[in-house]
Amino acid sequence: MATQKKQLTKRIRRTPEEARALALESARRLLIAEGPDAITLQAVAADLGMSHTNLIHHFGSAGGLQSALMGEMVRELTSVLEKAVERFRAGEGSEQDFVDIVFEVFDKGGAGRLAAWIVLSGESDKLEPVGEVVRTYIRNVERGADDAHGDVHERITSASLLVTLAAFGDAVIGDSIGSMMGRERKAMRRIIAELLPMVLMPPKRGK
Repeated sequence: MATQKKQLTKRIRRTPEEARALALESARRLLIAEGPDAITLQAVAADLGMSHTNLIHHFGSAGGLQSALMGEMVRELTSVLEKAVERFRAGEGSEQDFVDIVFEVFDKGGAGRLAAWIVLSGESDKLEPVGEVVRTYIRNVERGADDAHGDVHERITSASLLVTLAAFGDAVIGDSIGSMMGRERKAMRRIIAELLPMVLMPPKRGK
């Protein structure tokens, strides 16, 4: 009885921030181990020894939890990418380094499968929290870019679209398509890294 009371006390003393962070960590583990459909409030509650009601308070539904996890993953990704961009501009990185970071998050990190699950479930609106994170990232990258031609927004967003959509597709079906064509698993990464400089290069102006 004393042990049970102690455990209950510990659960009650979790702050809302701690409970939310723990739930997102649990959801991430479930995503990587079992896939997006394993991310349910019941599964996370069982994993953490939290009440189902507590998770409903924080996320509202399994969809809300998935949306929050996607937002957290994108925030982490954009933070790492901004540092990668800084290293690249300082001559300390390459296009391949940048591409590999994005592909890893979408593939092994599970972001590709989670995004596909949310969209195919008819709940694209759950991705809206990701939108502001992406827009902030684009603004931050644009601030440090050369805009002598007045086209930096187009170049940065084009490069982001190229890498992100390629990483998403590769994470979802790249292994199967690559095998059908007799290509190695990381072929798409190298292709995108080779194309990236062409997209980022300012266009030639006519005389």
